[in-house]
Amino acid sequence: MRDLRLALPVALAWAVLAALSSDPAMLTPATVGSALAAVGCLLAARTASAHDGIAAVLRTSAVGAGLAVPLLAGAASTTALPLDACDRMSLLVLSASPPAEVLVTGCDAAAHAAVPPSALLLRADAALAIGATATGSCDAWLDGSRWLLACARLEVAEPASWAAWASPLRDGLLAASAQLPGAGAELLPGLAIGDERRIGPALDAAMLASGLSHLTAVSGANCVIVVGAAFHAAAALGARRGVRVMSAAGALVGFVVLVTPEPSVVRAGTMAAIALVGLVTGRRAGALALLALAVLLALAVQPHLATSAGFALSVLATCGLIVHARPIATALARVLPMPVAALIAVPAAAQLWCMPVLVALDASVSLVAVLANLLAGPVAPLATVAGLAACLAAPLAPGVAVALAWIAWLPAAWIAQVALLAQQLPAAQTAWPAAPWGVVAASAVLAAVVIGHARRQLLRGLAAAAAVGLVAAGVAAWPAVRLGALAEWTIAQCDVGQGSATVVRHAGVVVLVDAGREAEPIDRCLRMLGVARVDLLVLTHFDVDHAGGAPALVGRIGTLVHGPVDERAAPLVAELVAAGATAQEARRGDAWMLGDLRVDALWPTGDPEPGNDASVAVAIDLPDAAADAAARPAGTVGALELVVLGDLSAEAQSRLLRAGVPGPASVVVVAHHGSADQLPAIYRRLGAAVGLVGVGPNDYGHPTDAALRLVRDTGGVPLRTDELGTIALAVDEHGVRVWSERVGGPP
Repeated sequence: MRDLRLALPVALAWAVLAALSSDPAMLTPATVGSALAAVGCLLAARTASAHDGIAAVLRTSAVGAGLAVPLLAGAASTTALPLDACDRMSLLVLSASPPAEVLVTGCDAAAHAAVPPSALLLRADAALAIGATATGSCDAWLDGSRWLLACARLEVAEPASWAAWASPLRDGLLAASAQLPGAGAELLPGLAIGDERRIGPALDAAMLASGLSHLTAVSGANCVIVVGAAFHAAAALGARRGVRVMSAAGALVGFVVLVTPEPSVVRAGTMAAIALVGLVTGRRAGALALLALAVLLALAVQPHLATSAGFALSVLATCGLIVHARPIATALARVLPMPVAALIAVPAAAQLWCMPVLVALDASVSLVAVLANLLAGPVAPLATVAGLAACLAAPLAPGVAVALAWIAWLPAAWIAQVALLAQQLPAAQTAWPAAPWGVVAASAVLAAVVIGHARRQLLRGLAAAAAVGLVAAGVAAWPAVRLGALAEWTIAQCDVGQGSATVVRHAGVVVLVDAGREAEPIDRCLRMLGVARVDLLVLTHFDVDHAGGAPALVGRIGTLVHGPVDERAAPLVAELVAAGATAQEARRGDAWMLGDLRVDALWPTGDPEPGNDASVAVAIDLPDAAADAAARPAGTVGALELVVLGDLSAEAQSRLLRAGVPGPASVVVVAHHGSADQLPAIYRRLGAAVGLVGVGPNDYGHPTDAALRLVRDTGGVPLRTDELGTIALAVDEHGVRVWSERVGGPP
């Protein structure tokens, strides 16, 4: 309970900062409000002293509100900086991987504005060496409470002496592990020093799906290894306690520079530094109080961490280990040997506490994460220690570094294989309600365990948590259960918000046209539809509402067909190709046969500029409608299942109609989310029974009444994802049957 005296107020202050930092205008008045609230709660606590419980709550609120004052003031000061008025900025690079974290150390503006060196952290899209200084013109803008930068033509100086040593070490580990085979070589630098540059998209997705991605995020375990090794090495040399602590502190600082100050590193490094101060002063805080103080200091220095998912996951995982690892191990030891119980308890406790944040990021829960961590966790320290030793040896003895890298490769390869195999298991990702209700359900699961533990009834708490989890998972899985009634569906329009994603499935072959705006909605839809791999992905064009979710499909695509590529789209195409997809830019007349399913490109023609009117329009035949499809020339398709028009405008639709549009079609995906810019003649030509509209909340007025009326006037029924959620259709000789994720909407 003594630990909670600091932990609860810090948690309250963190929540206040996170809630208000998204609106910079609120930070200053919120600072004043928090101060007044702190005073008010203190006064109220004095009058409520007869009621110990009420007084304790008021005192906790007072301290929390008081702690929020400097945090809010710090965030307000960073947002008030005149960065958008800077003609030229001076930067210090803190992490090298793009987008790079940089510290603004100077600002030359017409008003001669000054920026304090410790003002804030920024992000700039540039690959720079850690410790380097740079000057140049940058565009600056606020994202919530944090400034972001886009810099061009930076003048970069060599890294400062305090950081110049780190880059050769990191590069040396990459060189030493370059000769190693397979996924173990990809993973080794990440396990050793958090360097994820070599991890490919397929392995990255497997680590995430199996709950093992935390192993490549440098955290407390890594800091404990480094600090402990330095401390005991100094002790072995007969050094006094002060010298041991200074040696450990120096090793800690060097390690943070080596691995770069990512959110988990900031949290772990701060905790380790506070613990070292406790050794010097002889005052040792409890683990939970130590964590709370580390969070408070980290937020005071970097207020933007209040909304960092990585920082939250690092803190929550650590809190889970402190609070519940031992009690869960003790409970499991009633039926299992204690060593096995302890191995299970560690990932289970961390996963339990991280659930509210994890389900907010991705509406799913991994049921194999504990098993994967049970198999991979015990060997991770060996990979970390041997990999770090190889990193340190690389500049001085490359041959020794290679030998150490081979030793580290064995556990790294094992972890990679565990991740890749776990990803393939049916329970790798189980549906969970989307935010906000999914977060509420996950928090209820955690609360059940916490309350059960507090009442010395942990097993009852675990049982209650399991009951809540089963109900939540059942609610999330219910649409998929209902979908089983339409097992023969062939076409689905995914609910991806204001965006488009259309799935066609036949005889085990899957075609996906567009992927929506974000990764989570399209991933959720494909899981509900039971789609693990996409044989053909068509990205009609690269606007974010059509291609933004494509990174969720990395490593899961056979062939990628896309429209004209510009500089913005090139990295996405390269990422998908690097993960195993073959890519082709579509032109009218191209066709792809996947079994007996045929996809024809109807548009674009010539060499168009990227944009809406260069959207790839496709016609898709299923075997009942295209028994002789392979023998027909492109553009002369007979009866169709589906036509997708992308974001073509009425003018482009007119040119497409003149070039030749096959028809009729059973289903059409209405162009441009149902905008008013439509050509009635092309819809009359198609005569579709159903017009699918991929749409979500928007300021464009989509879908327009005119577009919906156009579908009805040509004999079809418009079906909108904003009203019905994901929509699935079964098309056969009896017509079109409709299933929708939400019931009670239009038929």
